[in-house]
Amino acid sequence: MGEISEGLEQLLYTQPVPSTTANQLRALLRWERGSTRQVAALLGVSQRTVQRWVTRKAGSSSCPSARHEQTIADLVRARWQPRVRARRRAEAEERGVVVHTRARFGFRAGAGSSDDPACGSSRHTCPAR
Repeated sequence: MGEISEGLEQLLYTQPVPSTTANQLRALLRWERGSTRQVAALLGVSQRTVQRWVTRKAGSSSCPSARHEQTIADLVRARWQPRVRARRRAEAEERGVVVHTRARFGFRAGAGSSDDPACGSSRHTCPAR
């Protein structure tokens, strides 16, 4: 169910969400008017940590952990193009949404059982029990 809702959410964007952590941090800073203190409060880290992540000096190996990268990605995705998403949601509610899906169902059966797909073909014969 998560993939379907993520796919529907992607339809609401007109531009792709920033993919790299550095671009996502830049977007957060832009939305918070350059305040590393406010970005740090959103992420639950110190202001100095955000400053280290943003200023990548030569030889510096300071980058967010996997947990912080996921938090940054979630914040950016939640705040990305709010007016565009609201407008497109309203249009979809007004006109309706058509979703095309494709699914594939299957099962495994032991060889020679009545559910064996080979037993249904005319070339094979199933052993009698």
